[in-house]
Amino acid sequence: MVAELTVIKNHAKGKKHKSFFETATVNQPSVSSFLQKKQSKSSDSVSVAEIKLSAFLVEHNIAFNVMDHLTDLLKDILSDPNTAKELQLKRTKATAIVKNVIGSSFKEELAQNLKDTKFSVLCDESTDVGSIKSSCVVVRFYDKDAGAVKCKFWELYDVYNSKDPENTKEGATGKNLFEGLMKTFNQYDIPAINMIGFGSDGCNVMMGAHNSVASRFREQCPGIFVMKCVCHSAHLCASEACKALPRRCEDLAREIFNHFKCSSKRQSELVQFQEFLNLKPHKILHPSQTRWLSLVAVVIRLLEQWEALKMYFTDIWFSEKVVSAELIFHDLHNPFIKSYYLFLEWILPKFTSFNTYFQSDKTVITVLHEKLCMLYRELLLSFMEREYIIKTDLETVDPFRQDKYLRDSELYLGLGVRKELDKLNPNENKSNLNEFYKRCRDFLVIACAEIKKRYDFKDSVISKLCCLTPENAVSNSFRKSTPSLYSLIVELPLIVSPDNCSLIQKIDDQWRMLPALKDRLHIDDILSVDKFWVKVLQSGDNFLELANFALCAVSLPHSNAECERVFSKINLFKTKTRNSLNTQTVNGALLASECIKSQESCVMFTPSKDMLRRLKNSSQLYDNVA
Repeated sequence: MVAELTVIKNHAKGKKHKSFFETATVNQPSVSSFLQKKQSKSSDSVSVAEIKLSAFLVEHNIAFNVMDHLTDLLKDILSDPNTAKELQLKRTKATAIVKNVIGSSFKEELAQNLKDTKFSVLCDESTDVGSIKSSCVVVRFYDKDAGAVKCKFWELYDVYNSKDPENTKEGATGKNLFEGLMKTFNQYDIPAINMIGFGSDGCNVMMGAHNSVASRFREQCPGIFVMKCVCHSAHLCASEACKALPRRCEDLAREIFNHFKCSSKRQSELVQFQEFLNLKPHKILHPSQTRWLSLVAVVIRLLEQWEALKMYFTDIWFSEKVVSAELIFHDLHNPFIKSYYLFLEWILPKFTSFNTYFQSDKTVITVLHEKLCMLYRELLLSFMEREYIIKTDLETVDPFRQDKYLRDSELYLGLGVRKELDKLNPNENKSNLNEFYKRCRDFLVIACAEIKKRYDFKDSVISKLCCLTPENAVSNSFRKSTPSLYSLIVELPLIVSPDNCSLIQKIDDQWRMLPALKDRLHIDDILSVDKFWVKVLQSGDNFLELANFALCAVSLPHSNAECERVFSKINLFKTKTRNSLNTQTVNGALLASECIKSQESCVMFTPSKDMLRRLKNSSQLYDNVA
């Protein structure tokens, strides 16, 4: 049968079709009937339940995406109809369960793990919406249950305690912060000898040479690895370099945003110009107060909408004669202002991509040295002679050596800058052109100088950790340059004691023999460093000591991003409408969240026997509930 209308009409005229139609007793159901759900006896109760749950979200201002889990969760926990009848859960009990059941049970389990393994400590402090200054402690270690190196929230405690007025008066000193941090571990009898690394931002109270948290760690745990957060450092390098550029670049971004932010009329007028130029109707982004490293998106958006903005402010200036619009108008028609933005569009993503990579929760410390060298070398090659950079060790390169600078016309500032400057007449714009080249070169020089000041390219640990990447670990050719791990082992005395010569020898022997496992490990299928060493640990061969050393070494800190994530969570927990939550409750909620995350989601979460025991013990359940 051919799918044509004529064929269908002829078929309807046929004797067979007519006889079947006349004898048929049941009418064919309509298509819409297949799209309607069968009505069951309980359909009204189900509909009422769905409506009431939706009303619950609205009354308590709960995000709609909660329903993605809530429906499945209710089906799981209310499979027995008697459960709903006997359920007794209000605000006080829910708070107690979060703090003293889920949170406390997880904390005990985590503490037990830290007693038996080496770990690094990450620390940071912040002030929340309730003006309470708190310190966050995160631990990083090899988690045997997860089979990977993990960062886990450990404790949130108040920096200023009203019950201790002397310390409060003294302030957030290195002494107080260190004592508060160590107190969180001493409460659970976790030995300080297990702490192999400490990481934080670079503020003086944390990382100063004297009377800081880091200096006290060095006194109490000799040989501990101390690392400033590389993400904070990269941000500071870029921020310092941006001071070489005209202040007008930043002011322009803020003035354009302020012009549109409170006026729906102006935003609608801008959309008309965007549509005329076939541009996407994107809004102007808000410039953050944390300077240029966070303004990459703002710079890219302004350049994307540059022509639409020029047309808009031209119209506004000539029609309304607004002074602020006149300043913006002149800047948008200034080719050098646009060139600065094009330069930033090229240079800032190099810092942000570096930061994004090392803010990952994956194990990436083994490539930190390589990535820093690549960033530093790329910046140097933009304004210095290539032969000098290639033939000189990076640690001895002097960014201030002017005799090795490239001429202005040879500077590499990105293709966007080159195209924009090619439109100009060099003779008419000579002074402005020289100023532009000078400022861009100063940016690059300062950025390189800041990187060199903050990172030691001869670092005895970071520069050697590259040997633990899967590619190098199983490579025979790599053994020519690194036949032994001894130089790395002696730099980490808290992982392997220098006096334990037999253990060091075992690790070194296993390192030399590891390439024999190459065919069996299938490193092409392994995505991360820690997963590789877990596979070595589980290989069944005699590589136990080497794998344990490597897993401890890759647990060393490099970024403080995990602490920043905790503070982001705190801002979600403790809002303007929930500012009365005390630190103990927030701490319990963070621990409970960490516990649930380890089991994927609340739907998959299964309470342990210890949690059930704590829930049934009223003295433990309602201990310190507020």
